[in-house]
Amino acid sequence: MANRPRVKYSPTSTNDDVRVRTELSNSRWAKIKKNCMSPWYKKVSVEPTMFLYMFAFMITSVVEQDFFVQKACRVNNNFTDEICSNIQSDENAIYKKQVQITTAKFHQIEAISAHVFPIVLALFIGSFSDRRGRKFPLLMGLTGKLIYSVMIVVNARMKTWPLEYVIYTATLPSALTGADVAIFASCFAYISDISTLKNRTLRVTILDVCYLTAMPTGVALGEILVKSVCRV
Repeated sequence: MANRPRVKYSPTSTNDDVRVRTELSNSRWAKIKKNCMSPWYKKVSVEPTMFLYMFAFMITSVVEQDFFVQKACRVNNNFTDEICSNIQSDENAIYKKQVQITTAKFHQIEAISAHVFPIVLALFIGSFSDRRGRKFPLLMGLTGKLIYSVMIVVNARMKTWPLEYVIYTATLPSALTGADVAIFASCFAYISDISTLKNRTLRVTILDVCYLTAMPTGVALGEILVKSVCRV
């Protein structure tokens, strides 16, 4: 049986292997250290934006309800200030019913106006943001909500504007920017872009927690604001 030739390993090749293994080990440890031990604030991205947006949205939604009732009572139905200031009392039940009919019709038309265009826009915003980035749709949605809030204030200052003017001046301009659809789609898409397969579920969950915790907080503060203003 023939003897197999012995393979001689030079000291240089052995040292190179050790050096390569050491570099790989150091690079892996550096990567783990960077991902796990970096300050938490460096990982924050769109979470504060989502929290503040939803917080402001819930405050506005609470305040709006009383504003719509008062606008329908004083302008659309032309009731007196005494009746509208005490619209919830039993002696004004007839007037209250008429105001409720007016606000119900308004909410129906307003809901349709606020969601028809964003639904159509949702068919294209995904592919657009994939090609152009997430920043522009997010800024457009936030700008639309800012326009809505500003025009609500303008409608509140205009004592003679009927309730339907809210749709023309606030709801429709906001809907043309994508509003809620653009904001939510951009935030969740951006989180998916910057996260890895291992931490994507956690990052999406944190984003969900941010806007879900803002809902009851905003409602509670909005109720306090309404009661404080009504008391004054």
